[in-house]
Amino acid sequence: MGYRGRVVAVCIVILFNILRYGYYHVYLGYRFEKSFFILTGIFLLVAWIGGRQYDVAKFYAEKDPLTNAYNRRTIDKVFRKQISQYSNTGKKIGVVLIDLDDFKNINDTFGHQTGDELLRHVAELIMSIAKKEDYVVRWGGDEFVHVILDLKEDTLSDYVRSLRSKLSNLDIESVNVVSASIGIAVYPDDGETFESLIQKADTSMYEMKKA
Repeated sequence: MGYRGRVVAVCIVILFNILRYGYYHVYLGYRFEKSFFILTGIFLLVAWIGGRQYDVAKFYAEKDPLTNAYNRRTIDKVFRKQISQYSNTGKKIGVVLIDLDDFKNINDTFGHQTGDELLRHVAELIMSIAKKEDYVVRWGGDEFVHVILDLKEDTLSDYVRSLRSKLSNLDIESVNVVSASIGIAVYPDDGETFESLIQKADTSMYEMKKA
């Protein structure tokens, strides 16, 4: 969760109090009172609390509350912005669709609490191997999307092997083996919109499931 709301609110209060001091104590010549600091402290506290409410609301508007991954609405907006920056640069973006295998069976057998724990662990795993500028998205119930910015040549095959290996080594009580079907698409080779890239990755993923 960011601090933008709190920082902006506190800066406004500081500016207000500088103006308040200048007007009352410099321009009008009122005697300086200790209550100035008390009121300033109260204003800062209220600003911090109000700014935090904004930060919390913004966080949950962008993130999935279970996994802390981005939600679908956010990535659609972000991807359009990234494409506008990447057009005519020669840089590529990887879109990796990750669908957990037998997730419904895990939920039915071990309960939704175990299913939720599995989703959290998988999200943390994908985030741990993502670059700082990448985006990890909870796409659906048991689906995740990893948007890899500034994709380098011939890295996706290594990425898939590494992800499969790390998933199989996840230590989750009751769940013996964790595996996933993975689909891949690359901008601009496979499409120039997020929708077309997801469709391509989805087709690739189901071909892998059949195999």
